[in-house]
Amino acid sequence: MSTYLSRPVRRRWLLAGAALALTVSACGAPAAPPAAAPAQAPQAGSGMPVTIDHALGSTTISAAPQRVVTIGWSDQDAVLALGVQPVGTTEWFNEQPGAIFPWATGSATGPAPEIVANAGEINLEKVAALQPDLILALYEGLEQSEYDKLSAIAPTVAHSAQYDPFGAPWQDMTLTTGQALGREQQARDLIADVEQQIATVRSANPQWAEQTMLVMATVESGTYGVFSPQDPKARFFADLGFRTEPDWLAPRVQDNLATVSAEEFSLLDVDRLAWTSDPDTLQVLRDDTIYNQLDVVRDGRVAYFDYTTAPFPGAAITFNTVLSIPYALEQIVPELQTLDAKP
Repeated sequence: MSTYLSRPVRRRWLLAGAALALTVSACGAPAAPPAAAPAQAPQAGSGMPVTIDHALGSTTISAAPQRVVTIGWSDQDAVLALGVQPVGTTEWFNEQPGAIFPWATGSATGPAPEIVANAGEINLEKVAALQPDLILALYEGLEQSEYDKLSAIAPTVAHSAQYDPFGAPWQDMTLTTGQALGREQQARDLIADVEQQIATVRSANPQWAEQTMLVMATVESGTYGVFSPQDPKARFFADLGFRTEPDWLAPRVQDNLATVSAEEFSLLDVDRLAWTSDPDTLQVLRDDTIYNQLDVVRDGRVAYFDYTTAPFPGAAITFNTVLSIPYALEQIVPELQTLDAKP
């Protein structure tokens, strides 16, 4: 049983070749945008044109985009935070309208974006039909062939070359989004504001700097998965001051996950464990005799954050975006402080 993992999934491309050929002309000039999916026109972007380097090449954006499609699983949040309403988004989990969660609804205007992808597949025909002038795939792990297909529709910015796919910090993705939208200074201001909120919480809870926190991912057949320190959830707790990188963890990470066998379960006996969970996972853990031998479990030093039902605390740290972090601080910090109060 596992929570949703922040890793690439082999996609089945849903594409009628003839439809794409009709939608994208030989010179790449878009037809008139469909009236059914309007988007507000952003203010004229500063710093345009801009060229953004990424893991799959470099992309030049000539003018402030007006019709943005987000393929990255959480990319819609930074777009919305910067005042742009995406016309298409990716559904990761929980089937929120337009893939917009409660922390982002206050920034959304107009009709809900059309869902053009999920964590397993991208519908190129839907993407092309929206006539985007920018495609963002920052919190993603596109392969070169996938990137090439999207770039044939509109300028596409892929994940950062500096980090593993799905491993870039939220600050990096927010800044890249701001650059792509011609709103870099606004992005920097948003980053500074959220970083200050995090710093305030961290300063109020100095005890966390002395505690090791493992962010758990999976439990199955006596084997346990721990998220990589680059995973957004682990980054969230590290930003709060927790130590999230015990010496044994990094060498074991493959595809965002470090595996611990039942024979090694004592590696999990640290100061804190955190799960982004659902009811099925909780039942599996209750029935797991090895897991329940851990002192951290018996002492009640484990936090379980549900990502499936409102208010979605687990989803907020799973996204770990410029919009979800302030919301997550409100949801998560009281629970962490409650654990601190236990003897």
